[in-house]
Amino acid sequence: MTTTTGSGLDRDATGRTLEGPEHLHYHRAGEGPGLLLLHGSGPGVSGWANFGANLPAFSRDFTVVVPDQPGFGASHRPDLSTPYLRTAAEAALRVLDAEGLDRVDVVGNSLGGSVAVELVLEHPDRVRRLVLMGPGGIAPPLLAPQPTEGIRLLVRFCEDPTRERLVDWMRAMVGDQRFLTEERIDERWRAASAPGGTDFVRDFYRAAMAAMRSGRVRGVPVWARLGEIRQPTLLTYGRDDRVTPLETALHPLRAIRDAELHVFGGCGHWAMLERQVEFERVVLEFLGREAPTEEMR
Repeated sequence: MTTTTGSGLDRDATGRTLEGPEHLHYHRAGEGPGLLLLHGSGPGVSGWANFGANLPAFSRDFTVVVPDQPGFGASHRPDLSTPYLRTAAEAALRVLDAEGLDRVDVVGNSLGGSVAVELVLEHPDRVRRLVLMGPGGIAPPLLAPQPTEGIRLLVRFCEDPTRERLVDWMRAMVGDQRFLTEERIDERWRAASAPGGTDFVRDFYRAAMAAMRSGRVRGVPVWARLGEIRQPTLLTYGRDDRVTPLETALHPLRAIRDAELHVFGGCGHWAMLERQVEFERVVLEFLGREAPTEEMR
C-alpha cells in the first residue's frame, strides 16, 4: 500500500510511503520517462536533502522518484548482516514497481552511485542510462590514503556527534566554502541531531571500516565487474572532492564500455547542490541524447 501526503512540488506534497514492516519513504514528481535519484550517506541525509532542489528541473521531462534509501530519512532501518547494496537495490526496485516504472535512467550520488552500479549489474534490463556522481566504493583511490579525509571526518562525527564536528565534515564536502551558509549547516544539524539521527550511519560505517581493515571482499569486487555495464554512463566529479577523489574516476572511465567524464571545477562532493544549474544542464543533455545503435557501440 502506498500513501501520499499532498499535491505540489515541495517536500510534503511529493512524499509517499510504501507501507509495511520494511517501509520505504520516497518522493515522486513529474510525468514522462522514469528517473531514479539515489542519495549518498552521511548524517541527516535523505532523498530530499540531496535532490529536493533538483526536482523542478528534472520533473519537467521525467517521472522522478527519489527514495530515502534503507537506513536513511524516513525509511526502515535494515539488518546490516545482509549486504547493504543488495538491500538498497531491491528497495529501489520495490519503489519503481509501486510506481509502474519498468526501465529508468538512474542518477546515483556517492553511496547512491554504488547502489546504482549494483542495480545495473544485477538488473540490467531495468536501467536505460546511468549517471554516477562521485560514486563511492566502485574503485579504490590510486594515490589518496583510505579512508579518505571526508570519510574520516564523517566517522569522527558519528562516533561523537557535535555541531563542531558536523561543520568540519560539511566543510570537507564542498569546494567553495561560501556555499556552507549557516542556514544549510543548521538544517543538516537539525536532521543529524534528531533522536536516532546518526545511529544507522554510525553502525554502517563501523562495519565498512572493519571490512576495509580486514581487506576481505565478498565475491568478485565491483571494480572487476564494471566491464559488464553496457548502458551509456556519465561519470561526474567535483575536481576538489575529498570523499571520492577525482582519481577514482580513471578506472570506471576505462572499464565501462560507453563511459564519459564531466568534471566540475571548484566543486566538492555535492555537485548537485554546489553546482546545481550546471549539474542539471549536463545530466539533462546526457539523458536526452538519442540511444546509440549497436554499430556505434
